[in-house]
Amino acid sequence: MHQTAPPSTATTTSISAHRPHRLGLRIVATVLLCTLLFAVVVSSIQIYNAYQNALDETRLRAQDIERNYLPLLAAAMWSVDEPRITALVKGIAELPDVGEVLLEDDVGNRWAKRHSDFDTPLETLRLAISYEDNGETFLLGQLQVSLMNNRIISELRRTAQSIAITTLSSLLLSALFVLFIIHLWVSRHLEKMAAYAQQLDLNNLEAPLKLTRVAPHQPDELETLVEAINQMRLRIRDDLENRNRLMAELQLHRNKLEELVAERTQALEEKTIALEDKTKVLEQQSAELLEQNYELDAYAHTVAHDLKQPLTNMAASAAMLSAVSIGINLSDEKKRQLLLGLQRSAQKMQSIIDALLLLASLRKTDQINLQPLDIQAIAIEACNRLEPLIEKNRGQISIAHDWPKALGQAQWVEEIWVNYLSNALKYGGTAPQVQLGATRLNNGMVKCWVKDFGPGLSDLEQQQLFDLFVQFEHKSADGHGLGLSIVKRIARALNGDVGYEKTGDGGSLFWFSLQGVE
Repeated sequence: MHQTAPPSTATTTSISAHRPHRLGLRIVATVLLCTLLFAVVVSSIQIYNAYQNALDETRLRAQDIERNYLPLLAAAMWSVDEPRITALVKGIAELPDVGEVLLEDDVGNRWAKRHSDFDTPLETLRLAISYEDNGETFLLGQLQVSLMNNRIISELRRTAQSIAITTLSSLLLSALFVLFIIHLWVSRHLEKMAAYAQQLDLNNLEAPLKLTRVAPHQPDELETLVEAINQMRLRIRDDLENRNRLMAELQLHRNKLEELVAERTQALEEKTIALEDKTKVLEQQSAELLEQNYELDAYAHTVAHDLKQPLTNMAASAAMLSAVSIGINLSDEKKRQLLLGLQRSAQKMQSIIDALLLLASLRKTDQINLQPLDIQAIAIEACNRLEPLIEKNRGQISIAHDWPKALGQAQWVEEIWVNYLSNALKYGGTAPQVQLGATRLNNGMVKCWVKDFGPGLSDLEQQQLFDLFVQFEHKSADGHGLGLSIVKRIARALNGDVGYEKTGDGGSLFWFSLQGVE
């Protein structure tokens, strides 16, 4: 028998705080619940079978009544023997499991008998009463018998109570015995192992764990666990010795490593800063390159589509005029129309080329010299440039009186006014009414605007309004999609912005902003 010194007082108090034996209780409770479940299932099956057998016996009452009482009732009713009929009805009612008896003859007379405990019928029997005389059958009435299950339920309750008491008593005694065995063979040794583990100290790893019990002939699970704990103790002791040795060696290299890390970190930070600067430059160049590629694609789109139509018209007009030299006669009016067509096509091409050149010059300009501008005078000059378009569309332009000063480039700002005004005259409705003005904002910017009373733009059109080469399907299609994109680039180059608003009176307001002059 192995013996060890008892644990310290503090350890004993800590272990006893975990009582009662929770592991044993859980095992016993689990076994008890499983056994109880099985017992309930088996008992339920037994009670159910007993109930079915009792039901079968109850239903045999119908056969007894039909075989023994029905002929007697038929004879009594044929002879109109009321005392005998009453006695037979009472006899049927006193049979076991009969709750109610109702007899009714063919002339409406009724005999009824009801059990005092009858409530809900288990089954109702309806039997016709007939009498045979001289080979002829006479229907005398009908017997109705209601069966009840009061006796069956009462007996089943007594049986269930008996089974429950016996089962629970057996399970309780078994649980107590199992709990005692678990405590004797397992729990007390586990408590000792826990006490040993609690008092185990990294500075005291020499005392092994031993259990106070008779050693088994063959090592069991507890012996295996004790051996594992002792081996772990030895490994921890050896690991601590190795760790102390390694910590001493590590301390020797720590200072040198910190110096090396500091040097490498400083060098890495310098390289990182340089790399971030290069990355920012590359990202900016990449963004500029993407924008330039997009604009180059847009230029190709314009040359391929917008210049194609005026060139085709010019070629067709030239071919028609050249046909005169080979003998085809054209009227003077036709020749004049062809020449006018050549002139319009040339002007169209010139307008597209000027817009492309202005857009390219904006992209190449890095430093812009902003000057104070009289934006009202520039707006008036833009109106003068568009005088033919104003007359063609019968437009009316009204200009506000008070105009604040702003910074910018006169030529570029005039292009913005021309673009906004031409759009308002084209899409502002029949005989368009156009208003021009400028307002100083609270942030110091000057908001210049062109208002018309046309149908306005949809949400999708507003999102694409200032993109390159975007045209909307309105009544006029003589544009080339560069105007508002140029307006946006000019405003951004002048440190301003552009936008569109729907007014409360149903019109449209196009605006651009410039830096104000104090």
